[in-house]
Amino acid sequence: MAKSLMMLVNPAAGRSMSDLNLGTAVSTFALNGYCPTVFYTTAPGTASKIVEENAANYERLVCLGGDGTLSDTIAGLMTLPQRPLLGYLPNGSTNDFAASLHLSSDPRLAALDIAGGKPHPLDVG
Repeated sequence: MAKSLMMLVNPAAGRSMSDLNLGTAVSTFALNGYCPTVFYTTAPGTASKIVEENAANYERLVCLGGDGTLSDTIAGLMTLPQRPLLGYLPNGSTNDFAASLHLSSDPRLAALDIAGGKPHPLDVG
């Protein structure tokens, strides 16, 4: 049975390549045993609300966007008593967080890391 995966996408992040990166990521997750459901942010600051309302129904949550989208996604996760594992597909213009953790900016490689990788705890402060 496929594992549930929520994908939160900021279509305005970075160089507006999120649709291309999304297709690559969705197919990579599907080929690796996940059933992705895609949610789009509709305005700055809406990621946390989308996460609060939906993330508890999924085993994993993947954020596709920049540092701001990731920060807003984490804010929503922190309100939940049970949190799904979080993966990050950096798609912003700077991606300082991803660079500091040496995360791949290639959507296929990043998706493979999330699908098959080992969870790594981080202090989100």
